[in-house]
Amino acid sequence: MECRLTPFAREIYYNPELTNYEDSYDGRRKEPVTFPCKIPMAIIQGVEGIAVGMSTKILPHNLLEVLEAEKKCLQGKEFQIFPDFPTGGFVDVTNYDDGLGKVLVRAKLDVSDPKKIVITELPFGCTTESLMDSIEGASKKNKIKIGAINDFTTDTVEIEIKLPRGVHSKDVEDALYAFTDCETSISVNLLLINNHFPVIMTLTQVIEYHAKKLVSILKQELENEKKNLQDRLHARTLEQIFIEERIYKEIETQKTRAAVYTAVQNGFIPFMDKIKREITPEDMKL
Repeated sequence: MECRLTPFAREIYYNPELTNYEDSYDGRRKEPVTFPCKIPMAIIQGVEGIAVGMSTKILPHNLLEVLEAEKKCLQGKEFQIFPDFPTGGFVDVTNYDDGLGKVLVRAKLDVSDPKKIVITELPFGCTTESLMDSIEGASKKNKIKIGAINDFTTDTVEIEIKLPRGVHSKDVEDALYAFTDCETSISVNLLLINNHFPVIMTLTQVIEYHAKKLVSILKQELENEKKNLQDRLHARTLEQIFIEERIYKEIETQKTRAAVYTAVQNGFIPFMDKIKREITPEDMKL
């Protein structure tokens, strides 16, 4: 699978200097083991998967709230965050249990018109098609009474439920939550791979782990940046001395590459107090 990284993703995900690589399955290429990600994507984006004898179900959380939680964690302050869903709707986090329990999600219903109900936001995990199927299924089982259901969704969700004569929206609202996917319960299993082993963690533990990891990543980035700046300073210092002290004059009469290297290296000896580190053969190639 391939994808094009946005500038934000490149800043957050990608740093080849900090990425460990291993051989691909056929040994032809190198592929990253993990990326040095600066945000805990598993709990921000949400993850669902299944393997032999185990499964994971992690709900998405608000990016800014997660970052604020990491900030408080590093400051030694208490923090608490709950799921945040891109589809909107309502969520009851009473039994969330720091990522080890479950949540109750509901669609947002507009019942202002007594003759119709409009669904404007979906419960997490549902699509307009699956939600409509569950409503039609409940209607066929005589759990709810509806006249017609239409999907007018464009950029925003708009599922319109027309009601038959004698039935009012307030009467159907509770039945929709009780007998359709307008209300569903989602059990959470926050299982992650840590040091090559599956581990069930609380949300607090994930925040604490990644906060420490973030400090380590930022420290490594600063150390790499410092080294790169020192290398640039070293190279510019050599160039300055080479030109200003006319060391290049010493190589005009040399016949071999080895003699040129020796002449240049000897030319730098009187100025070693200005040079920050030992001159290497790689420096001579510059």
